[in-house]
Amino acid sequence: MPLFFQLPSHTKGLTNITGCDIFNPMISEHVNKFIMHKKYFYTLIILFTLILLSDSAFSYWIWTPRNNKWSNPKYAVKDTPDEQIEWAMSFYDGGEYTKAIAEFEKLIKNYPNSIHSPAAQYYAGRSYEAIDDYYEAFLAYQRTIDKYPYNERVDEIIEREYKIGSLFVEGQKAKIMGLKILPAMDKAVEVFTKVVENAPYGRYADLSQFKIGEAYKNDGFYEEAVLAYQKLIDDYPKSPLVEDAKYQIALSTYYVSRDPAYDQEFTDRAIDEYKRLIEETADIELNQEARTALDRLREKKAMSTFETAEFYERNGHPQSALVYYKDVAENYSDTAIAARAIEKVTRLEKRGAGSE
Repeated sequence: MPLFFQLPSHTKGLTNITGCDIFNPMISEHVNKFIMHKKYFYTLIILFTLILLSDSAFSYWIWTPRNNKWSNPKYAVKDTPDEQIEWAMSFYDGGEYTKAIAEFEKLIKNYPNSIHSPAAQYYAGRSYEAIDDYYEAFLAYQRTIDKYPYNERVDEIIEREYKIGSLFVEGQKAKIMGLKILPAMDKAVEVFTKVVENAPYGRYADLSQFKIGEAYKNDGFYEEAVLAYQKLIDDYPKSPLVEDAKYQIALSTYYVSRDPAYDQEFTDRAIDEYKRLIEETADIELNQEARTALDRLREKKAMSTFETAEFYERNGHPQSALVYYKDVAENYSDTAIAARAIEKVTRLEKRGAGSE
């Protein structure tokens, strides 16, 4: 089946590429030889396709004598910052947020010292928020503070950053290639850290510091969580979150102690943290939660000590075993394993283990 192309005016005379009639007679003989080879024929097809596309492609570009450059009106900035901000806001107000972002960024790039630049940076953040790209929104807001620290929207921006961080802590995923697929606890830490840095004595400072701890804890980084909570206690001692931070320190230490990779040091630390919390907190509910957690830890510690005693007993070291059984019987007498420990102590002492 013959293949036809509608060619641009500068290729007039080329009509049917399946025969040599597409060329002027004076060159047809040469072309016939050329297209006899299949690979050259396909090369010719590609070249003709590029020629066909060239007219439409070049129609988007304009030569500007003033600056001796080709420019594409699609990417051009308006002649003044006033016109550019008005043009960008028309997209924002119309709900075309992706286009608005592009136009706000043109203003920022081409008119960095304009009185409209802070607003453009701010509304770029608002536009990213509108399309649920919260991390990019945060970056745009932070650039507003970094570049224009005295602009009138700083307090509002910090509040918006705090809310974005909270979304990440609550499970909002970060986008990659437009898809929400990345866990975002690390983003939460980044956002809340900036909130604290932006206004260390502001309304959201202690809240953000607390949520840094929450983000680390949610992600399983319990030691980092402990440090974050302790920073809140140290930096904001009058914060209403201090007692909750103490509880979270004890809880995070407890979570570390459950990991087999860690020794009993973390269990002991968790027990100490809960004891301190019980002594210091006036919150009845928090006090009860701490006591419940402390009881669990003491049960765990007692069982671990009892198992150590059994190990020594099985391996022919009754005196060492007796030391650990006595520890359980005397210091963890309120635990479920204490009765068995007392029986073991009685049995070993009858055998004379204590006199070895």
